Amino acid sequence: MPLTHIKIAKDLQELTLHGTKEFPVALYETIMRLESMDFLPLHWHKEIQFVFIKNGCAQYRVGTEVFVLKQGEGLFINASGLHEAKPYQIEQAIVYSVNVDPKLLGGHEGSIFFSKYVEPYITSNRIPYVKLAGELAQKIATIAELMREQTAFFELKVRRELLFIWESMLTQSLLTEQIMDSATIVQHERAKAMLDFLHAHYQEKIALEDLASHVYISRAECSRFFKKIVGMTPFTYLCQYRLRKSIELLKGNERSITEIAVDTGFSTVSYYIEKFKEYTGYPPHVYRKKFLSVKNN
Repeated sequence: MPLTHIKIAKDLQELTLHGTKEFPVALYETIMRLESMDFLPLHWHKEIQFVFIKNGCAQYRVGTEVFVLKQGEGLFINASGLHEAKPYQIEQAIVYSVNVDPKLLGGHEGSIFFSKYVEPYITSNRIPYVKLAGELAQKIATIAELMREQTAFFELKVRRELLFIWESMLTQSLLTEQIMDSATIVQHERAKAMLDFLHAHYQEKIALEDLASHVYISRAECSRFFKKIVGMTPFTYLCQYRLRKSIELLKGNERSITEIAVDTGFSTVSYYIEKFKEYTGYPPHVYRKKFLSVKNN
């Protein structure tokens, strides 16, 4: 499943159904290419996630932290944590992402396994991520292979490997080294509200005052805070979001470049083409032909 095709609500919650009700685990093997701007957009989900870098390097942002994962390294991303990823420096990165409903680890709500060993570690004030290496990272690769091959009893084997990783993280205190304070929680909720506003109104003209007043802070604080959380200014993010939305519209051949520019909030088609070329390295019509026509075949 290409990461650029993730379905995301306006508040950045991923809408993809991961696995099934009977077996709520899903594997995604994704190739992120620098040239075609493939990446994992900023989002969050109720499930926990385990990541393994099969090939290349990937830069991840989880909350306010930015770091690089190399081939063979892994990552745990906690439930409800804002995160994004993109290939780092080299041409492409191949990533396994395993999304898991926490109930698969702890059983039904109210059980001692869930209430004692799972729920306390996935609430909003807990550590947002843990880097994994060595045996724990390789366990994620093992889970990915089990999910790909789906041989006899693979569901039992997947759950066994997940429980091994979880127990190891607990016994090594990897999930209790940091507890987010109330101020940090407020910051994360504010960031989600700001992103929600930009996503809801990206087709309109937006001033910094509009965004600042939406979360009841000053213009100066709005710009500073947004850059701290997201890694770029509000208008750089808005421009890139508009460009990503335009890429979705470019997938078909029925819409003209002018129509797409207008529908995604750009003031003029010339400005849209200029920004698109800065962002991808190609004019929109060339990008459509070079990348999107191949994906549609």
